[in-house]
Amino acid sequence: MSSPTKIFRVSRRGFLVRTALIAGGMASGLRGSGAQTATPGGAPALRVLFATDAHLMVDDALRSEQGLAACLEAVRELRPEPDFILFGGDLTHETPELDFPSAERLLDRFLTLWRAHTDLPTFFAFGNHDLAGTKNRALDREDPRFGKGLFRSRLGLERLSYAFEKGGWRFIIVDDVTPEPDGSYIGAFGAQELSFLRSELEAHPQAPTVICTHIPPVSVLPSLSITGAVEVVGTRLETPASLVLANARELHRVLVETKADVKLVLAGHLHHLEEIQVDGVRYLTGGAICGNWWKGSQNGCPEGFTVLDLYPDGTARAEYRSYNWKAAG
Repeated sequence: MSSPTKIFRVSRRGFLVRTALIAGGMASGLRGSGAQTATPGGAPALRVLFATDAHLMVDDALRSEQGLAACLEAVRELRPEPDFILFGGDLTHETPELDFPSAERLLDRFLTLWRAHTDLPTFFAFGNHDLAGTKNRALDREDPRFGKGLFRSRLGLERLSYAFEKGGWRFIIVDDVTPEPDGSYIGAFGAQELSFLRSELEAHPQAPTVICTHIPPVSVLPSLSITGAVEVVGTRLETPASLVLANARELHRVLVETKADVKLVLAGHLHHLEEIQVDGVRYLTGGAICGNWWKGSQNGCPEGFTVLDLYPDGTARAEYRSYNWKAAG
């Protein structure tokens, strides 16, 4: 088992973090050692911005609109600029509780702000806070906007799981949010999503590939005492399926059986910066635009986004960058 490698750099533009959690469960925090890692030779084939969990709030609560605008202005100043943005879900915050007109207005407000502050192509994953009306029992559940319908229609997505290729790399966005009848949700790939993922990987086995979901397949965060999420039941540790994928084993099976060249699995949801490597695949949980839901940093991770430099030889360099937001209050 290798030792964890950590990088923490503070620059004029803010705070850059890269963590590597090696050998399936070895974990490190965000404290830096000042160590450096080798950068791949040559220019990257692509620069991709991975941003997640904006949680835009109704009526600009906690100055969330200003925070989102500040984040995108920091993105605008990146050099070299990203080729495109991968967004890891949770565009808005209160959508599950709202009625449909209010949910539409909030999502449209997010999209208006997004388009006003960036013209970069953006590919969106679906988050649990993007569910429309699932916690509002007064709504008609047969309405096409209910659940995932509003997100699909407003973003013009026929499906929430889709794939594309850029710069010799494959990108697969997979929906892993499964609503429950009581209005809650779990993280899980449905049979259709697993079949889609398998078919994509089998069709392009040699292409370096990035998978993007919302809920992470794996994380050490639920086991930490600060969260209190893991419960001891007899000799077992039980983690809520709302925090990590309930069927991450099925994802791992698909990756192993297809032997595809998957380099990164990106996720959001936990508002936490973490990287775990298993079987040569890097599982990266990418912090949050909103930090602690616009109340400051979350578990030492400030409001920010991840810059990915993807190289022709299939290597990838990831840096988490804060945009120095000052939370309300």
